Amino acid sequence: MNNSLTAKEFAALAAKETVNVLDLSDADIFDTLDTIEHATVLQLPLTQLPNRLHQLDKDKTYYLFTQFGQRAKTMAQHLRNEGFNVIRITGGTSAYKQYLAS
Repeated sequence: MNNSLTAKEFAALAAKETVNVLDLSDADIFDTLDTIEHATVLQLPLTQLPNRLHQLDKDKTYYLFTQFGQRAKTMAQHLRNEGFNVIRITGGTSAYKQYLAS
């Protein structure tokens, strides 16, 4: 399984199938991902994630976003170690916004 996707690859995937998005951004920057047409978005600040793993389903694949994508790389590995299927979006919400604007 691919461990990451670019914003462009994610947008193409989300345009044709339902995706589960895990937005790990700080609460004050939740604003872009809820507009993805075929997505279920769970907004869960990174700082709260360790105490809220019970809210995630190990049978689903989650597409991880952070603001710039760096913290998602670390958290993706942690979630994989916990038994979750995750794919991080390189560049995070910043790259996704930039892709949508182009």
